[in-house]
Amino acid sequence: MRIRIAYLMSVLALTGLTWLALAPVSVFDRAVLLWFREASLMLRGPVWLAVVTRDITALGSNWVLLFAMAVLALVLIMRRRVRDGLEVLLLSLGGVGLSMGAKYIFARPRPELVPHLIEVYTPSFPSGHATMSMVCFLTAALVMSRPWQHIGARRTLIVFAVLSSLLVGVSRIMLGVHWPTDVMAGWLVGGLWVLSVNQCCTHRRSDVAA
Repeated sequence: MRIRIAYLMSVLALTGLTWLALAPVSVFDRAVLLWFREASLMLRGPVWLAVVTRDITALGSNWVLLFAMAVLALVLIMRRRVRDGLEVLLLSLGGVGLSMGAKYIFARPRPELVPHLIEVYTPSFPSGHATMSMVCFLTAALVMSRPWQHIGARRTLIVFAVLSSLLVGVSRIMLGVHWPTDVMAGWLVGGLWVLSVNQCCTHRRSDVAA
């Protein structure tokens, strides 16, 4: 049953990604991007907000996240949680592959509606920061809290992991380097990738235990 759910979630992720990629840039995309800017097209709000936004977006950097996940995997393996450590590596590296592969398949240009507040070099769709922050934050929360007996604490950690990814995604829109649909696709792909692999790994653990 869980394998079927994982398969269905993978199909939904691919369907959603394709729909968002093939849909033209919409009035919604433009409206949201402009909402964060003043009439001069500078970022709305106090001067320091741009600095904070760049700091938040750095949390979704591939190199930062891959380093953190490699450390987490090493610690888990040292604690004899080898399967959890390998799951972390699989999800992290798979997330990079999905994100970068989709970028060059769909090759959507970056928005030029507003000035970019940071330098970017890769295609726009899906947002790699949104994808990888969802993959890595959610994976870390699920794996780290797996032995916890307190369900409320586990759910709290997972909720904050998702909220952190949402902040990273919004920061990409605020910086003007992604359309909102780029970010939405990143969240979708990242979340469903994690949940699909998690379902499969949970199923295998159940089979071994049985």
